[in-house]
Amino acid sequence: MIMQKKTPSEKKIQLATIISGALLFLVAYIIVVAFLIYGLNLDNALTQKTANIVPYPIANWGGKNFITINRLKNQLGSVVTFYENQDFSDLGMRVDFTTEDGKKRLKLKEKNILNKLIENQLIENEAKKRGIVINSEDISQEVSRKMQEYDSEEYFKENMTRLYGWTREDFERNIVKPDMYKEKLFEDIQKKDQSRVDAKNKITAAWKELENGREFALIAEKYSEGESAKNKGELGWFGKSEMLPEIAQAIFNLKKGERSEIIESSLGYHIVFVEDTKNESGSDRLQLKQIFVRTKNFSNWLEEHMKKTTVHIFSRDYYWNKENGWVDFRNEEMKNFEADLEKNSPDDISVLF
Repeated sequence: MIMQKKTPSEKKIQLATIISGALLFLVAYIIVVAFLIYGLNLDNALTQKTANIVPYPIANWGGKNFITINRLKNQLGSVVTFYENQDFSDLGMRVDFTTEDGKKRLKLKEKNILNKLIENQLIENEAKKRGIVINSEDISQEVSRKMQEYDSEEYFKENMTRLYGWTREDFERNIVKPDMYKEKLFEDIQKKDQSRVDAKNKITAAWKELENGREFALIAEKYSEGESAKNKGELGWFGKSEMLPEIAQAIFNLKKGERSEIIESSLGYHIVFVEDTKNESGSDRLQLKQIFVRTKNFSNWLEEHMKKTTVHIFSRDYYWNKENGWVDFRNEEMKNFEADLEKNSPDDISVLF
């Protein structure tokens, strides 16, 4: 039998058929693995290897923002590496993620990491909306600055690898970049937030009335917020270590009967009056009154921002708790485990770190 030679057009059709078949198989494979991950909640060698290649999302919001399963698992793996390379025996504690209790603790870690990844991305998105962009050179300079805190760059890299399994690039992406965006965003919020302007105006009005000779206690009663609004601003006795650093630095050189300028702290604005001083067991203590006007800190802003965001969670283990603005467990047993751990074991190593 004489075989007929295929024409160029027939070869093209055959090649197209092979490619189409391969693509259909690939799509079918991706869909099947997606069903195993999302439908059956399987976490095995097959799903893990596929998720390393295919960017299956575990969280999405706004259409274009998503956290992949692979990214979450990599971060979780770094946490496990950290615990495996720590010796907590001096504290009489040990973390073993292979036990039933340990598996629950690891699941709790995973949930917290997912929350942090979403939080970091929301912060970066908001920063960019406000025109804040941090480039690779900025990040590299910040890493170099942090490395100066260690004996050498090599020592720093060795510790990152040993403790977390990270390279310098991992450290930049997971720690430095999110921290820089957080810092820059908060600076911008401080400049433009109207509630902060209102707070500054309020404390300034209180200061002007004090300058005009009005009694401190009456002004505290009129303007102050929080606990210091009670008892006409009376706070009691304090040592230096018991105060916010910004306040301690501003008032510990004052004498009895003197008051501070307007002090800005991480909590808000303060005007502090020194009623009396004494030395107790070799330490100076001050009896204080305060006029305090609260400002939103970054945690307040972030909490409100996350509550306004609708995040879709593609996992049978978690859901987006819109009321609180975070990822929460679907399983009541895990919710109870988390609440019990936080309430009854606040010093537990796996809770602290």
